[in-house]
Amino acid sequence: MNKRIANHTKPVVSAQLRDNRITIEGACQELDQAPSGNSVREHLSESLDDHREAVKQLEQQINTALEDQVPPRVRRRWSQARYEMAIDLHDVPYHGQPALDENEVRRGMAKSGTTHFHSYATLAIVHNRRRYELAITFVWADESMADVVQRLIGYKNRLKVRVRRMYLDKGFCSHDVMAVLRRHRLPYIIPIPVRGKKDDEGRYEGGIGRLFVGQRSYYTRYTFNEEKEDAYTTDVAIVRTYSAGRYGRHRATWFAYAIYGVGHILPNQIFTLYRRRFGIESGYRQLEQVRARTASTSPALRLLLVGLALIILNAYMTVRLQWFTFQQYGSRDRRIWLTLRRLISLISHWLEQLFGMTLVQQQWCQSYAVVS
Repeated sequence: MNKRIANHTKPVVSAQLRDNRITIEGACQELDQAPSGNSVREHLSESLDDHREAVKQLEQQINTALEDQVPPRVRRRWSQARYEMAIDLHDVPYHGQPALDENEVRRGMAKSGTTHFHSYATLAIVHNRRRYELAITFVWADESMADVVQRLIGYKNRLKVRVRRMYLDKGFCSHDVMAVLRRHRLPYIIPIPVRGKKDDEGRYEGGIGRLFVGQRSYYTRYTFNEEKEDAYTTDVAIVRTYSAGRYGRHRATWFAYAIYGVGHILPNQIFTLYRRRFGIESGYRQLEQVRARTASTSPALRLLLVGLALIILNAYMTVRLQWFTFQQYGSRDRRIWLTLRRLISLISHWLEQLFGMTLVQQQWCQSYAVVS
């Protein structure tokens, strides 16, 4: 592995509940019986390899751990019930040069001061409003989104999960991806990005925006790459919604979705189904709360940290319905669910009990308790 892995790695391990972004060196100094920071970095360097095949093997190991976290009662029903599944694309901003292969880093729209990212695609299942991550894959710059989707479908087929609908991120909106899903007979809903210029009256001059006409939502057919050899026609749902003051807007908004095999439902229901897409946006925020930070260039280490974050989220989904407390307000009872922040705090306390705190850390905690 590139030795730059040892420079500035920041794991989510901290004795302080309000700061989960300290360095390995800082965490090891706070925990009395923990190994030294150099020892941790040396073991990581010896265990991880940044070559593509090694990264793929690490990916399979992480996916095995994610599969084992799914509750047995859910796994037993995979071959009987149909589940809603989601494929999402998560970009982690990256500032630096690739470690070994220039295809480790993908380009995208500017975010956090950069257009370079390490990208990961995830496959998730929902059961009783609980989202479980089943697989993660590293997205290389020289592969298409269709290749990524095909790889995730392979993980799904290995688990023998029956699919009711597939919800894909708009980053997967391409005719190649739709062709792959149709070949596997998987119903899908994919939002279509709206691009192009508008005329003086605010109407789109080309693309999917040309279909934003009328006063109601409707179904129709749309051809991607029209007038080209790779033209592809699919069913689409054109949805018109009224914000009614939400987000400070009082106007109608149009959305377009590529669909296949979703059944006989109203176009507006397509919008509703995709909008509640397993709370993906909140899932991204939770991922960032528990994802360890690092300035290392190692794609293997970065994949490991994202995988560990998903493992923590799966554990949280499993225990949150069982761990709760009650508060009584007169004749009323209030049930308080386990929050992700509280789970992180419990893990931090457990690490403190396992490794012990240094004398300096104990004195700081005592001083903080006195001041509080």
